[in-house]
Amino acid sequence: MKALLIVVGLVFAVSSARAEAPVPAGFKITPMNRATIFVRDQEASLKLYRDILGMRVWFNNFWDNDGINAIMNTKGLTLKAIAVESGDSVFGKLGIYELGKEAEKAPKPEQSTVTKTGDFAIVFGTNDIDALTAKIKAAGYPIVSPPVVLKENPDMEVPGREMMFRDPDGVLVNLVQPGVPKKK
Repeated sequence: MKALLIVVGLVFAVSSARAEAPVPAGFKITPMNRATIFVRDQEASLKLYRDILGMRVWFNNFWDNDGINAIMNTKGLTLKAIAVESGDSVFGKLGIYELGKEAEKAPKPEQSTVTKTGDFAIVFGTNDIDALTAKIKAAGYPIVSPPVVLKENPDMEVPGREMMFRDPDGVLVNLVQPGVPKKK
């Protein structure tokens, strides 16, 4: 079951309602337009991604047909599909999908505060890492790392910092605040 969750846990580049950007010259695929997490509780995930991180709902669909089951290699499942975005771009969407009754059967995710081989992370930039970290802590999400400077850079007036935590389904979320360069 764990292998199935890893395989099904993240789906990349699912077609979107907007026109796709063309494949850049010299490449075989476009930049990733969306990562999708198949979650146990869509509302719990929305509390994080929409309410705390401030993403907005881009689409909200309910799918119950042979085509959606064909792409997922399932039979008779319904899919509640919500995608959220930060900004207005073809790229960088996050799908928060729930597989009807299948979500009820999923085992509880590991909420480890240690990063392990096989983990995957969703990375977002921010300009207020401290305020978001406070909200994330207050909401009870497992903190893997508080905001830290990854490497000192003498050219920076204020160093960039990153923090990492786990979402309700155990997915790592990495917040990155860029540094401020020294004036020359």
